[in-house]
Amino acid sequence: MTHTDHRGRRADLAAIITASAVTVGVFVLDPDVTAGRELPGIAVTAVAAVLLAADRFARVTVVAIGVLTAVTLAWTSSPVALVPMLAVALYRLVRRSDDRSVIRFGSIAAIVVAGFGALAGSEPFWFEWVTYSAVLLLPVAAADARRSNLRRRADALERQVSERLQAERLRIAYDLHDIVAHSLSAITVQSGIAAHRFDRDPATAHTALVEINDAGRRSLDELRSLLGLLRSDESLPLRPAPSATATLNDIVATATHSTQVETVEVVEDGHYPAGVAESTVVTVHRIVHECLVNVARHAGDVPTRVRLRHTDDGVHVTVSNQAPTAPRVAAPGTGIGLVAVRERAELLGGTLHAGPADHGGFTVRAFVPYQIPGGWTA
Repeated sequence: MTHTDHRGRRADLAAIITASAVTVGVFVLDPDVTAGRELPGIAVTAVAAVLLAADRFARVTVVAIGVLTAVTLAWTSSPVALVPMLAVALYRLVRRSDDRSVIRFGSIAAIVVAGFGALAGSEPFWFEWVTYSAVLLLPVAAADARRSNLRRRADALERQVSERLQAERLRIAYDLHDIVAHSLSAITVQSGIAAHRFDRDPATAHTALVEINDAGRRSLDELRSLLGLLRSDESLPLRPAPSATATLNDIVATATHSTQVETVEVVEDGHYPAGVAESTVVTVHRIVHECLVNVARHAGDVPTRVRLRHTDDGVHVTVSNQAPTAPRVAAPGTGIGLVAVRERAELLGGTLHAGPADHGGFTVRAFVPYQIPGGWTA
């Protein structure tokens, strides 16, 4: 069960207790209640509270409490009876359902019970009916407004997630542009050398042709691994991406400088294989940078460990941080940064998992397989 579910259950329980207290208080204190019927009224209130607490069948619960409300209005002469309990039931019915028909159902139930209350009241029928109807229709309207607001927020968050993922794909495209442009530049230079030295220095020309072949194969590998899931937008100018030639320490230094997280331990076991595709290195760098940004946002300057462990088939990335020493309010964020880097890792056939650690901090574990020029993945 999520934190939101727990909070919702606590709010529902508080509403039930409050409505029960108001109802019991009226039965005990209101002089208009028929003498000798206070205790039966309290017993009926307890039954309604149990129905609300169970609430397995929302519409049946509303009907049951509506009938109990109509009966107690007439039998006890209380001007309130179980109206607070029915108001809670109507609010929960409309709030929890996406079916628009519950609004019509709840409104009809409110108007019918209001009619019984008007018949039992001492004031003119139309005055009583309008009064009871307004009281019981208010929670229906409030719940519908609440539900609509939550739907709008969910739609806005979904659009935001979509936009951020689209932006991440564009960033991958920028990386691809930078990598391919670098490879094509190398091909152009080496082909010029080969053409110039072909007759006079065959060995140098041969070396240049080998370099051209390697650069071409690397470019094709990048295209195979990245281009399929990209979405282009020609209206946005391409910009250079961080170079894959940067070291892990460079990436950590850049991230700590911008986030003010200074207590970062960096451990790298092993090294990348010769000729590894730049998409692998850039993806690892993106993951580390995003994790350090999240540490700064959610935990502050706490001890953090960045570890890269190279194996035969890929690199394992672990970023873990200690829990903050004092309660901390997280800085505003979209909450989807890890979604973007997870997609980036999966794009290369890798994985990423994140969650709370046993020591109270947070840990991100990712695996990025080596992309090797030549059309295969390690």
